[in-house]
Amino acid sequence: MYVERDRRSDGWIGDTRHSARKSDHNPDKSGIVRAIDIDANLNAHPEEVFDLVEKITKCAKRGDKRIAYIIHDGKISSPMLNWKKRKYRGANPHRSHFHVSFTTLGDKDGSWFDLEGERINGRIEDDGRQLAKDVRGGSAGNILGGRLGHRSDCKCSCSISLA
Repeated sequence: MYVERDRRSDGWIGDTRHSARKSDHNPDKSGIVRAIDIDANLNAHPEEVFDLVEKITKCAKRGDKRIAYIIHDGKISSPMLNWKKRKYRGANPHRSHFHVSFTTLGDKDGSWFDLEGERINGRIEDDGRQLAKDVRGGSAGNILGGRLGHRSDCKCSCSISLA
């Protein structure tokens, strides 16, 4: 759906600034990175990124415990206030991209995130719209087609970004 989107702010593993502080972009003791940044320019209507962030938030609010928190446009949402948005006080307001951090529950559960609320009997039909490659298995992650493929067991030390 957003094949020609801007990817300049996409990222996975933190840079030098991230490594100087606690960040989900830094590999943990097992080498797992639990955060992803996705460029806010979806090469469509500017407000569509807000819709996508809202879908991810609703997925978490419906009970997907793999999502830890979301930051976008100077606001953060997390289970702390039942996913209600509040002012983000970090140095980067996340206006050029949005940030999603994941819990350790995703280490063993690589199923699709049900962004549309369409899960039927524990499974979702794939519509074939593909955006990014899944780091672990090389399969396609369908972020903007309603499902976010999360795989967090990459143990390499390379700098990975969504291509």
